[in-house]
Amino acid sequence: MLDPALSGDAALQRIGLACLDHVSRNEAAVLAGRADGIHQMRVAVRRLRAILSAFGELLPHHQRHWASEELRWLADTLGPARNLDVFETGLLKPALPDSDNAVALKQLNEAVRCRRPAASDDAAEAVRSTRYTALMRCLSGWFDSYGWREAGGSASLRRPIGEIAERVLQRRWQVARKRHKAFGAQSPGERHRLRIALKKLRYTAEPLASLYSPEKAELLIRRVKRLQDDLGRANDLRVGHQILAELALLDSGPDPIAEAGQRMLAWHAERLAASEPKLRKHLDELFATEPFWRR
Repeated sequence: MLDPALSGDAALQRIGLACLDHVSRNEAAVLAGRADGIHQMRVAVRRLRAILSAFGELLPHHQRHWASEELRWLADTLGPARNLDVFETGLLKPALPDSDNAVALKQLNEAVRCRRPAASDDAAEAVRSTRYTALMRCLSGWFDSYGWREAGGSASLRRPIGEIAERVLQRRWQVARKRHKAFGAQSPGERHRLRIALKKLRYTAEPLASLYSPEKAELLIRRVKRLQDDLGRANDLRVGHQILAELALLDSGPDPIAEAGQRMLAWHAERLAASEPKLRKHLDELFATEPFWRR
């Protein structure tokens, strides 16, 4: 909970330390190779990167850039294990009941499972590394001491967060609105960028929502999250094609496992296309919503 009279410095400190706590509370689960812990740590890292980006123009460039790139390294290291988990639970499992070749899909599932231990080990190795330890220590000290002040951070952060938040949120909103234009004609890459913009909007809005009407904030955040999920299914499909390629199944000729994988992804693509009207409706509803930070 943030008080509107709290300084921007103090608000950023609270949000940053909460994100770091979210990261550290999942260390044991990552070291144990648990999929939920890997996912939660990755979410925490992305939340923190989104906040640093949202407050970016008020922070020293070199500090923000270093923190963002180190956090990107951590998220990228956690990514393969998370992607394999999504492939298994989000793509393979739902397709099994409707498949005419369940045996081949189960073999594909086993091939994916064989890769998961190595990906989980890579995630655990990152958390055990001196690079991770240094990152967490440096960021904790940076937030604790308002380290951006010493490096020439903007004096605007001394102002109350209630005066800063609207500008930060409005910028995120404008980026998302811009990236949803001509949605029907957008390429997969453009839709992916829209999804990233919505994710950044959500991860900025959630920690600042307590400054505003809870009902209005909840409505907008719920609609952003719904769209994030809608567009996330397309991203899961894109990652699914990458995983099939990495497993070298697409280059194995008439291999029934490869063919079953391709049919499975085609099955998801058909359902994704059928949900397009609902997706566009959700977009219209979001951008017809009055932003909760406008007074």
